[in-house]
Amino acid sequence: MTAALTPSLALDFVTALSADITAAVVLDNGGALLAGEPALADPARALLATAPGASQWEGKTRDGAVYAARDSKHAIVVVTGRFALGRLTRHDLRTALSALGGQSGPNEPPAPVPDAAVRAIIDSRG
Repeated sequence: MTAALTPSLALDFVTALSADITAAVVLDNGGALLAGEPALADPARALLATAPGASQWEGKTRDGAVYAARDSKHAIVVVTGRFALGRLTRHDLRTALSALGGQSGPNEPPAPVPDAAVRAIIDSRG
């Protein structure tokens, strides 16, 4: 599939869909930061490492939530408020990944993100 969005436009797309998203990053499949807040890159990589075989993640604390999705080329990690709708947020991430030109796998249940990883991402926002 040919990419329809750049990584920066993919972030613009997902943040335009949800007022709940407060921060986001796009990484390539090797973990390099392609778009978004540099302070989120390392915690985002750590989150993705919590379940290396997963294609979706979700974690919540009192302070907010973190959602991530990955395909064959990219990963997108977003921080939201506590009340974001998980299923809708994950759908939006998969749609953005598709527009980036990657091949996504089946829509599987999200891997849980440990509270410490959620807090690390929330605390790293710039």
